[in-house]
Amino acid sequence: MSFLERAKQAASVAAEQARAAADQARHTVSEEADRASAAMKDPATAEKARQALSRAKRGVATAIDRIDPAVLADVIIKATALQERANAALKAKGSPYRISEIGIGAAIPPSVTFAVARTDDPAADLVPAGAIASTTLVTEVPATSNGSVQALDGTTVDEVVLIADGS
Repeated sequence: MSFLERAKQAASVAAEQARAAADQARHTVSEEADRASAAMKDPATAEKARQALSRAKRGVATAIDRIDPAVLADVIIKATALQERANAALKAKGSPYRISEIGIGAAIPPSVTFAVARTDDPAADLVPAGAIASTTLVTEVPATSNGSVQALDGTTVDEVVLIADGS
């Protein structure tokens, strides 16, 4: 038997196996679809599904109703105050970037996101006397860190502590 004949024979065996596997898969899917259809036709199952959907809708509405407007107002005030302080710091450092937008997700707990944009104000590119531009600071960053990490609130944490905590 030549190599070509053996290859044809192997290909036909593989094709037959693929057809058998496809038929089996088609049969299994058909059976599962029939079972699902029968379950949905059952009035008790349909009623349980309607009740579950109703409870889920009420749960979402209740979660939104539980957000205290005063707490949401505090989040907005704190986020905008942080925006103003950060923009002042960016300007003092000579950065042409500002926090241009705040996104507040009214969830539990609330989430706050900031969008940063480059200013079109040419005066924003001027570095005040005694300040160092952020573009200069970036070029002066040392290749190795001193082992500490600075958080957004200005506190520093030793890198060893972070690794030990698993943070």
